[in-house]
Amino acid sequence: MGILGGMDLPKRELTFLVVEYDLDTRRNEVKILRDLGYTDILQAGNGTDAWTMFKNYKVDFVVTAWDLPEMNGMALLKIIRADAKSNAVPIFLVVESVTKAQVIEAGEAGASDLVVQPFTPDLLKSKIDNIMQIELDPKNIEAEKSYDQGLSLMKEGRYQEALTAFKRILAVFENAEIYYNMGYIYTAQANYDEAILCFQKATQINNAFAKAYRKLGEVYIELGMKKEAETHLQKAADIYMDKNMDRNAEQILIQVAEINPNTINVYNSLGILYRRQNKYDSALLQYQKALKVDPQDEHIYYNLSRVYLLMKKFPEATAALKKAIDIDPDFTEAKDLLKSIEVGQAIK
Repeated sequence: MGILGGMDLPKRELTFLVVEYDLDTRRNEVKILRDLGYTDILQAGNGTDAWTMFKNYKVDFVVTAWDLPEMNGMALLKIIRADAKSNAVPIFLVVESVTKAQVIEAGEAGASDLVVQPFTPDLLKSKIDNIMQIELDPKNIEAEKSYDQGLSLMKEGRYQEALTAFKRILAVFENAEIYYNMGYIYTAQANYDEAILCFQKATQINNAFAKAYRKLGEVYIELGMKKEAETHLQKAADIYMDKNMDRNAEQILIQVAEINPNTINVYNSLGILYRRQNKYDSALLQYQKALKVDPQDEHIYYNLSRVYLLMKKFPEATAALKKAIDIDPDFTEAKDLLKSIEVGQAIK
Protein backbone atom coordinates (compact mmCIF):
# COMPACT_ATOMS: atom_id res chain seq x y z
CA MET A 1 0.00 0.00 0.00
CA GLY A 2 1.46 3.37 -1.05
CA ILE A 3 0.99 6.86 0.30
CA LEU A 4 -2.43 7.09 -1.38
CA GLY A 5 -3.80 3.99 0.31
CA GLY A 6 -3.66 1.48 -2.54
CA MET A 7 -7.03 2.49 -4.00
CA ASP A 8 -6.00 1.77 -7.60
CA LEU A 9 -7.17 -1.81 -7.08
CA PRO A 10 -10.09 -3.17 -9.12
CA LYS A 11 -13.41 -2.93 -7.30
CA ARG A 12 -13.69 -6.66 -6.67
CA GLU A 13 -10.28 -6.72 -4.97
CA LEU A 14 -10.94 -3.93 -2.46
CA THR A 15 -11.35 -5.13 1.11
CA PHE A 16 -13.78 -3.13 3.25
CA LEU A 17 -14.01 -3.20 7.04
CA VAL A 18 -17.50 -2.29 8.32
CA VAL A 19 -17.69 -1.47 12.02
CA GLU A 20 -21.13 -1.10 13.62
CA TYR A 21 -22.51 -2.29 16.96
CA ASP A 22 -26.15 -2.68 15.85
CA LEU A 23 -26.38 -5.92 13.88
CA ASP A 24 -29.30 -4.88 11.65
CA THR A 25 -27.59 -1.61 10.75
CA ARG A 26 -24.34 -3.42 10.01
CA ARG A 27 -26.10 -5.95 7.79
CA ASN A 28 -27.73 -3.12 5.86
CA GLU A 29 -24.38 -1.37 5.31
CA VAL A 30 -22.79 -4.62 4.15
CA LYS A 31 -25.70 -5.20 1.77
CA ILE A 32 -25.25 -1.73 0.28
CA LEU A 33 -21.56 -2.40 -0.36
CA ARG A 34 -22.34 -5.75 -1.95
CA ASP A 35 -25.00 -4.17 -4.15
CA LEU A 36 -22.30 -1.71 -5.28
CA GLY A 37 -20.14 -4.64 -6.34
CA TYR A 38 -17.81 -5.01 -3.36
CA THR A 39 -17.63 -8.59 -2.15
CA ASP A 40 -14.64 -8.71 0.21
CA ILE A 41 -16.13 -7.25 3.39
CA LEU A 42 -14.95 -7.74 6.99
CA GLN A 43 -17.28 -6.97 9.90
CA ALA A 44 -16.80 -5.95 13.53
CA GLY A 45 -19.19 -4.90 16.29
CA ASN A 46 -16.79 -2.72 18.29
CA GLY A 47 -13.60 -0.76 17.84
CA THR A 48 -11.38 -3.25 19.66
CA ASP A 49 -12.35 -6.13 17.39
CA ALA A 50 -12.07 -3.82 14.37
CA TRP A 51 -8.49 -2.87 15.27
CA THR A 52 -7.59 -6.55 15.64
CA MET A 53 -9.03 -7.29 12.21
CA PHE A 54 -7.30 -4.28 10.69
CA LYS A 55 -3.94 -5.51 11.95
CA ASN A 56 -4.47 -9.06 10.71
CA TYR A 57 -6.00 -8.42 7.28
CA LYS A 58 -5.15 -6.17 4.37
CA VAL A 59 -7.92 -3.57 4.66
CA ASP A 60 -8.30 -1.00 1.87
CA PHE A 61 -11.30 0.95 3.17
CA VAL A 62 -12.94 1.43 6.59
CA VAL A 63 -16.58 2.40 7.22
CA THR A 64 -17.05 2.80 10.97
CA ALA A 65 -19.71 4.16 13.28
CA TRP A 66 -18.54 7.01 15.51
CA ASP A 67 -20.40 5.60 18.54
CA LEU A 68 -19.13 2.13 19.43
CA PRO A 69 -18.63 0.11 22.62
CA GLU A 70 -15.13 -0.50 24.06
CA MET A 71 -13.32 1.70 21.54
CA ASN A 72 -15.30 4.28 19.58
CA GLY A 73 -14.87 5.12 15.92
CA MET A 74 -12.83 8.26 16.62
CA ALA A 75 -10.35 6.28 18.72
CA LEU A 76 -10.13 3.64 15.99
CA LEU A 77 -9.49 6.36 13.42
CA LYS A 78 -6.67 7.85 15.49
CA ILE A 79 -5.02 4.47 16.04
CA ILE A 80 -5.08 3.67 12.33
CA ARG A 81 -3.74 7.10 11.44
CA ALA A 82 -0.92 6.70 13.98
CA ASP A 83 0.54 3.80 11.98
CA ALA A 84 2.68 4.98 9.07
CA LYS A 85 1.80 1.85 7.10
CA SER A 86 -1.92 2.57 7.22
CA ASN A 87 -2.32 6.30 7.71
CA ALA A 88 -3.58 6.79 4.13
CA VAL A 89 -6.35 4.17 4.25
CA PRO A 90 -9.70 5.90 3.55
CA ILE A 91 -11.93 5.99 6.62
CA PHE A 92 -15.59 7.06 6.68
CA LEU A 93 -17.10 7.94 10.05
CA VAL A 94 -20.82 7.18 10.21
CA VAL A 95 -22.94 9.42 12.44
CA GLU A 96 -26.65 9.88 13.15
CA SER A 97 -26.34 13.66 12.81
CA VAL A 98 -23.51 16.08 12.14
CA THR A 99 -22.40 18.97 14.29
CA LYS A 100 -19.77 21.58 13.49
CA ALA A 101 -17.66 20.28 16.37
CA GLN A 102 -17.77 16.76 14.91
CA VAL A 103 -16.71 18.01 11.49
CA ILE A 104 -13.72 19.80 13.01
CA GLU A 105 -12.73 16.87 15.24
CA ALA A 106 -13.07 14.34 12.40
CA GLY A 107 -11.06 16.53 10.03
CA GLU A 108 -8.26 17.06 12.53
CA ALA A 109 -8.09 13.31 13.22
CA GLY A 110 -7.84 12.48 9.51
CA ALA A 111 -11.29 11.16 8.60
CA SER A 112 -11.82 10.89 4.86
CA ASP A 113 -15.48 11.88 5.19
CA LEU A 114 -18.51 11.89 7.49
CA VAL A 115 -21.56 9.87 6.40
CA VAL A 116 -24.97 10.49 7.97
CA GLN A 117 -26.99 7.39 8.84
CA PRO A 118 -29.19 6.16 7.27
CA PHE A 119 -27.48 6.60 3.91
CA THR A 120 -28.50 5.50 0.43
CA PRO A 121 -26.44 3.36 -1.96
CA ASP A 122 -26.08 6.38 -4.26
CA LEU A 123 -24.66 8.54 -1.48
CA LEU A 124 -22.10 5.94 -0.42
CA LYS A 125 -21.16 5.26 -4.03
CA SER A 126 -20.52 8.94 -4.68
CA LYS A 127 -18.29 9.26 -1.62
CA ILE A 128 -16.30 6.14 -2.53
CA ASP A 129 -16.01 7.31 -6.14
CA ASN A 130 -14.69 10.68 -4.96
CA ILE A 131 -11.92 8.93 -3.06
CA MET A 132 -11.07 6.69 -5.99
CA GLN A 133 -11.01 9.61 -8.44
CA ILE A 134 -8.41 11.28 -6.26
CA GLU A 135 -6.38 8.08 -6.38
CA LEU A 136 -6.60 7.87 -10.17
CA ASP A 137 -5.64 11.50 -10.78
CA PRO A 138 -2.53 11.48 -13.03
CA LYS A 139 -0.70 13.77 -10.59
CA ASN A 140 -1.33 11.35 -7.75
CA ILE A 141 -0.26 8.36 -9.82
CA GLU A 142 2.98 10.17 -10.56
CA ALA A 143 3.35 10.94 -6.86
CA GLU A 144 3.06 7.21 -6.10
CA LYS A 145 5.87 6.50 -8.56
CA SER A 146 8.04 9.18 -6.96
CA TYR A 147 7.31 7.70 -3.53
CA ASP A 148 8.39 4.21 -4.56
CA GLN A 149 11.47 5.68 -6.23
CA GLY A 150 12.32 7.68 -3.11
CA LEU A 151 12.07 4.60 -0.89
CA SER A 152 14.34 2.61 -3.20
CA LEU A 153 16.91 5.42 -3.26
CA MET A 154 16.80 5.64 0.54
CA LYS A 155 17.57 1.94 0.86
CA GLU A 156 20.54 2.40 -1.47
CA GLY A 157 21.83 5.32 0.59
CA ARG A 158 21.34 7.76 -2.28
CA TYR A 159 19.88 10.38 0.00
CA GLN A 160 20.05 13.50 -2.15
CA GLU A 161 18.25 11.77 -5.00
CA ALA A 162 15.67 10.43 -2.55
CA LEU A 163 15.06 13.93 -1.23
CA THR A 164 14.48 15.16 -4.77
CA ALA A 165 11.91 12.41 -5.35
CA PHE A 166 10.09 13.20 -2.10
CA LYS A 167 10.04 16.93 -2.82
CA ARG A 168 8.31 16.20 -6.13
CA ILE A 169 5.48 14.63 -4.13
CA LEU A 170 5.17 17.65 -1.86
CA ALA A 171 4.53 19.73 -4.94
CA VAL A 172 1.31 17.70 -5.38
CA PHE A 173 0.15 17.23 -1.78
CA GLU A 174 1.48 17.12 1.77
CA ASN A 175 1.86 13.79 3.51
CA ALA A 176 3.16 12.93 6.97
CA GLU A 177 5.08 9.88 5.79
CA ILE A 178 6.94 11.93 3.17
CA TYR A 179 8.06 14.45 5.76
CA TYR A 180 9.06 11.60 8.07
CA ASN A 181 11.26 10.03 5.40
CA MET A 182 12.85 13.39 4.64
CA GLY A 183 13.48 13.91 8.36
CA TYR A 184 15.09 10.48 8.52
CA ILE A 185 17.45 11.43 5.68
CA TYR A 186 18.37 14.79 7.20
CA THR A 187 19.06 13.03 10.53
CA ALA A 188 21.39 10.56 8.79
CA GLN A 189 23.17 13.57 7.25
CA ALA A 190 23.40 15.26 10.69
CA ASN A 191 21.35 18.16 9.29
CA TYR A 192 19.33 18.38 12.49
CA ASP A 193 17.63 21.72 11.88
CA GLU A 194 16.02 20.43 8.67
CA ALA A 195 15.24 17.10 10.35
CA ILE A 196 13.36 18.86 13.15
CA LEU A 197 11.33 20.90 10.67
CA CYS A 198 10.35 17.75 8.74
CA PHE A 199 9.41 15.71 11.81
CA GLN A 200 7.42 18.64 13.20
CA LYS A 201 5.54 18.92 9.91
CA ALA A 202 4.81 15.19 10.00
CA THR A 203 3.28 15.47 13.49
CA GLN A 204 1.26 18.53 12.49
CA ILE A 205 -0.31 16.57 9.64
CA ASN A 206 -0.77 13.44 11.77
CA ASN A 207 -0.76 14.22 15.48
CA ALA A 208 -0.75 10.51 16.36
CA PHE A 209 2.42 9.72 14.36
CA ALA A 210 4.41 8.04 17.12
CA LYS A 211 7.49 7.31 15.00
CA ALA A 212 7.88 10.98 14.11
CA TYR A 213 7.63 12.07 17.76
CA ARG A 214 10.25 9.48 18.66
CA LYS A 215 12.66 10.64 15.96
CA LEU A 216 12.12 14.24 17.07
CA GLY A 217 13.10 13.21 20.58
CA GLU A 218 16.20 11.42 19.35
CA VAL A 219 17.27 14.45 17.31
CA TYR A 220 16.92 16.64 20.39
CA ILE A 221 19.10 14.16 22.29
CA GLU A 222 21.79 14.62 19.66
CA LEU A 223 21.52 18.38 20.16
CA GLY A 224 21.72 18.05 23.95
CA MET A 225 18.22 19.48 24.36
CA LYS A 226 17.05 17.11 27.08
CA LYS A 227 13.78 18.80 28.00
CA GLU A 228 12.55 18.81 24.40
CA ALA A 229 13.74 15.23 23.95
CA GLU A 230 11.85 14.08 27.03
CA THR A 231 8.63 15.81 25.94
CA HIS A 232 8.56 14.26 22.47
CA LEU A 233 9.66 10.80 23.56
CA GLN A 234 6.95 10.77 26.24
CA LYS A 235 4.39 11.74 23.59
CA ALA A 236 5.52 8.83 21.40
CA ALA A 237 5.33 6.43 24.33
CA ASP A 238 1.81 7.61 25.22
CA ILE A 239 0.63 6.96 21.66
CA TYR A 240 2.16 3.49 21.63
CA MET A 241 0.56 2.69 24.99
CA ASP A 242 -2.84 3.77 23.68
CA LYS A 243 -2.33 1.31 20.80
CA ASN A 244 -1.22 -1.46 23.22
CA MET A 245 2.15 -1.54 21.46
CA ASP A 246 3.83 -2.17 24.79
CA ARG A 247 7.28 -3.16 23.52
CA ASN A 248 7.66 0.09 21.59
CA ALA A 249 6.38 2.10 24.55
CA GLU A 250 8.73 0.35 26.97
CA GLN A 251 11.80 1.04 24.83
CA ILE A 252 10.98 4.74 24.64
CA LEU A 253 10.12 5.10 28.32
CA ILE A 254 13.47 3.58 29.24
CA GLN A 255 15.08 6.21 26.98
CA VAL A 256 13.20 8.93 28.86
CA ALA A 257 14.33 7.55 32.24
CA GLU A 258 17.93 7.66 31.06
CA ILE A 259 17.52 11.32 30.05
CA ASN A 260 15.82 12.33 33.29
CA PRO A 261 15.84 9.82 36.17
CA ASN A 262 13.72 12.22 38.23
CA THR A 263 10.62 12.26 36.03
CA ILE A 264 7.63 10.75 37.74
CA ASN A 265 5.57 10.29 34.58
CA VAL A 266 7.89 7.72 33.04
CA TYR A 267 7.85 5.49 36.13
CA ASN A 268 4.08 5.77 36.38
CA SER A 269 3.72 4.87 32.68
CA LEU A 270 6.06 1.90 33.04
CA GLY A 271 4.11 0.79 36.10
CA ILE A 272 0.85 0.87 34.12
CA LEU A 273 2.49 -0.96 31.22
CA TYR A 274 3.88 -3.75 33.43
CA ARG A 275 0.63 -4.02 35.37
CA ARG A 276 -1.39 -4.78 32.25
CA GLN A 277 1.27 -7.32 31.25
CA ASN A 278 0.74 -9.01 34.65
CA LYS A 279 4.36 -8.25 35.59
CA TYR A 280 3.36 -7.14 39.04
CA ASP A 281 6.79 -7.12 40.70
CA SER A 282 8.15 -4.95 37.88
CA ALA A 283 5.14 -2.62 38.20
CA LEU A 284 5.69 -2.26 41.95
CA LEU A 285 9.33 -1.39 41.36
CA GLN A 286 8.39 1.43 38.97
CA TYR A 287 5.82 2.89 41.35
CA GLN A 288 8.35 2.76 44.17
CA LYS A 289 10.80 4.68 41.97
CA ALA A 290 8.09 7.24 41.30
CA LEU A 291 7.48 7.70 45.04
CA LYS A 292 11.17 8.35 45.61
CA VAL A 293 10.84 11.28 43.20
CA ASP A 294 7.58 12.51 44.75
CA PRO A 295 6.42 10.78 47.95
CA GLN A 296 3.31 12.98 48.04
CA ASP A 297 1.70 11.92 44.74
CA GLU A 298 -1.68 10.41 45.59
CA HIS A 299 -2.15 8.96 42.11
CA ILE A 300 0.98 6.83 42.43
CA TYR A 301 -0.32 5.38 45.71
CA TYR A 302 -3.64 4.69 43.99
CA ASN A 303 -1.94 2.87 41.11
CA LEU A 304 0.22 1.02 43.61
CA SER A 305 -2.91 -0.19 45.41
CA ARG A 306 -4.32 -1.58 42.15
CA VAL A 307 -1.23 -3.74 41.68
CA TYR A 308 -1.47 -5.00 45.26
CA LEU A 309 -5.12 -5.87 44.64
CA LEU A 310 -4.19 -7.91 41.58
CA MET A 311 -1.61 -9.69 43.73
CA LYS A 312 -4.36 -10.23 46.37
CA LYS A 313 -2.28 -8.35 48.92
CA PHE A 314 -5.22 -6.60 50.54
CA PRO A 315 -3.48 -5.07 53.59
CA GLU A 316 -0.86 -3.45 51.34
CA ALA A 317 -3.57 -2.21 48.96
CA THR A 318 -5.52 -0.75 51.87
CA ALA A 319 -2.45 1.01 53.23
CA ALA A 320 -1.64 2.54 49.85
CA LEU A 321 -5.21 3.80 49.40
CA LYS A 322 -5.28 5.33 52.88
CA LYS A 323 -2.05 7.14 52.08
CA ALA A 324 -3.59 8.48 48.86
CA ILE A 325 -6.64 9.72 50.77
CA ASP A 326 -4.46 11.31 53.46
CA ILE A 327 -2.76 13.33 50.72
CA ASP A 328 -6.04 14.18 48.97
CA PRO A 329 -9.14 13.71 51.15
CA ASP A 330 -11.35 14.39 48.09
CA PHE A 331 -9.85 11.55 46.03
CA THR A 332 -13.18 9.89 45.14
CA GLU A 333 -11.79 6.92 43.18
CA ALA A 334 -9.47 6.00 46.03
CA LYS A 335 -12.26 6.22 48.61
CA ASP A 336 -14.58 4.10 46.47
CA LEU A 337 -11.90 1.44 45.93
CA LEU A 338 -11.04 1.38 49.64
CA LYS A 339 -14.71 0.95 50.52
CA SER A 340 -15.07 -1.96 48.11
CA ILE A 341 -12.03 -3.68 49.64
CA GLU A 342 -13.39 -3.21 53.16
CA VAL A 343 -16.82 -4.56 52.13
CA GLY A 344 -15.21 -7.53 50.41
CA GLN A 345 -13.04 -8.34 53.40
CA ALA A 346 -16.01 -7.98 55.76
CA ILE A 347 -18.01 -10.51 53.71
CA LYS A 348 -15.16 -12.99 54.00
